[in-house]
Amino acid sequence: MIAAYFALLFAARQPPPFVDYPDWVFQGVLLHGVLSGHPVAGYALKHYPVPNSLTTVALGVLDLILPWALAARLWICLYLLLGLFASWRLTAACNCSDWRLIVTLPVLFLNLDFWYGHTSFEIGLCLLLLLASSLLRGSSRATLSLLLVLLFFTHMEACACALLLLLLWAWRSRAPKLLWATLPTLALTGWYAAARYLSGNPDGRSAASGVYPYASPAFFVYKLNTFLKPFGYVNACLPDGSSQSAVLFGAPAFLLLAGGAVLFAVLILWFVLRRPVVFAPAGALRFFVYGALLLAALLPQMLLGVADPGSRLVLAAAAIAFFSAQWRSRLGTVIAAGSILFCLVNVWQFARIEQGPARAGTRAHLPHIALAFAHVEPAVRLGFYRKLERSDLTGPIFETGLFRLAPK
Repeated sequence: MIAAYFALLFAARQPPPFVDYPDWVFQGVLLHGVLSGHPVAGYALKHYPVPNSLTTVALGVLDLILPWALAARLWICLYLLLGLFASWRLTAACNCSDWRLIVTLPVLFLNLDFWYGHTSFEIGLCLLLLLASSLLRGSSRATLSLLLVLLFFTHMEACACALLLLLLWAWRSRAPKLLWATLPTLALTGWYAAARYLSGNPDGRSAASGVYPYASPAFFVYKLNTFLKPFGYVNACLPDGSSQSAVLFGAPAFLLLAGGAVLFAVLILWFVLRRPVVFAPAGALRFFVYGALLLAALLPQMLLGVADPGSRLVLAAAAIAFFSAQWRSRLGTVIAAGSILFCLVNVWQFARIEQGPARAGTRAHLPHIALAFAHVEPAVRLGFYRKLERSDLTGPIFETGLFRLAPK
């Protein structure tokens, strides 16, 4: 799967049409301007540490030596390599090399978040796996502290998961001195929180508001979607709500895939909750899984500019549970087969859609619930790529990142 995406990314006519990614590519070019001594008018760097900034910094540095479009492709490839490395490290640390685990792993890295362009969180997920392997290997507090700082600059939600994991590990293994490793990250978090609100909270200006009142019936339906959508299935749609995937597969196959995705997610969640822990001192990883799933159920629709934060926690819980579970079972085999199916479906779908992100979609004779489930809109922010092609560095951006719109 990784090799297939490598080939498709470098054969494509443009960087990947992942929803949020064009914005981060645009901001990488803005940072390139700052690093090369030619800052772009209309934008200003924030004067405080920003959690969601690693992708911007990496793209800005890569833009110093590569064209922006090639740098954008390369960064996705580097993320995929990091996912391989993190998986190998944790697989070796827990001495688990069951083929069922190996072929299921792509659902952690090539899923709906991947298509949504949540690159920073997915990199944070890789770093979370590296933190777990470091804990199992008994790494030094300096190593743990460095990983936590990297997680802070990658994505705050991934960083929060890492802090929870380290806290539970220190508690269950009776090693309170491990908590010293959290001090630099806690200091950065305090600095960020204070500076963000003292400067007028620019990070929250571009955040959408939730439409489902907390604890309402609609909210419970939304939460059900939160738990079912993260695992591999992708329903590519246009901004008008019509499904491109339904056109590519045909309506009957589309409905079968959507129903199969729901069943696949239920099986994964059941597997995560029922399988015994194979290793992990005092069951710290199991406590993390339960805690992350509980928080995912309680979090609101929007939190500090992050949409559906619960779905990311579900993915983090599954990632840790995969490496601490017993895979030699019939259920493990079924989950592995489902992973292969959805990975093949998605890589073929990506090969078609990256060539025409705005290709036609359809709603004909399809129930709304199928069209809304696990939907993603690849064409929605391609305007950033068009602007970069024209060298037009103007317009609004996500202000949750490293840049803000300069005051007029």
